[in-house]
Amino acid sequence: MPITKNKGISRIDSEACRTYGWYVRARFQGKVISKLFSDGKYGGKAKALMKARRFYKKSMEKLVRRHSDVASNKIPIKTIVSKNKRNNTGVVGVQKIKRKNNSGTVYQAYRVNWTDRTGKSRTKFFSVDKHGDKKAFVLACQHRKEKIMEHYYS
Repeated sequence: MPITKNKGISRIDSEACRTYGWYVRARFQGKVISKLFSDGKYGGKAKALMKARRFYKKSMEKLVRRHSDVASNKIPIKTIVSKNKRNNTGVVGVQKIKRKNNSGTVYQAYRVNWTDRTGKSRTKFFSVDKHGDKKAFVLACQHRKEKIMEHYYS
């Protein structure tokens, strides 16, 4: 079974079952939408893949809209997780850090993590000293949301 670069889409070529097509699985917060796009029904591999990609994108938007608190109709304002030693804010991809500089002064900031379109991990910091605690947190959450929207919806 060849691997595609399309998230949530896999190829099925089963001689025994005479099944050939693209299988789409869209998942969000435990909810799943799936569908098979067979080559015969959709006019070949390329056309079936194109339909599968559209279906995945629309399904994800539908799942996100239906199963989350949504400010825009695409992704949630913030995703809440339990606080633990790796995430002390409760928002995925946003962490409050405290570090000592070489001079001995304590630097506090909110660190935002995301993955860009090439798959590379990226980080940006929002200083608590510069913006204040609440504003730095809000800016960090907004930045994370923008980057996630760029990655998944453009």
